[in-house]
Amino acid sequence: MTERERFCTVMDFEQPDQLPNYELAVWPQAVERWLKEGMPSNTGSFNWFDGAPYFHLDRRIFAGIHAGMIPAFEYQVLEEDDRYIVARNEVGIITRALKEGSVGGGRMCIVFYP
Repeated sequence: MTERERFCTVMDFEQPDQLPNYELAVWPQAVERWLKEGMPSNTGSFNWFDGAPYFHLDRRIFAGIHAGMIPAFEYQVLEEDDRYIVARNEVGIITRALKEGSVGGGRMCIVFYP
């Protein structure tokens, strides 16, 4: 079965040869750790839509639809201390996030809304 046939079979509530294997993303901290633990550095770009043979992930296609605010809010730090950043994001939501453990713009925690 091709990846498309597999996807269509699942969407028709039928039994595919195997379930599609998708991931949305991975935290940069995980990639950093995996590299330290011996993952080859040439495993790919971690573009989960193109698939990732090293991780046995299937390729998928998506429609690039912009669902954000137009015009977007400008990212604005409202408050900052040694541990947290409180900021307004591009859709106007005020978030509070840990500063510790940031790697490549990725936080070590899920950003939460105060």
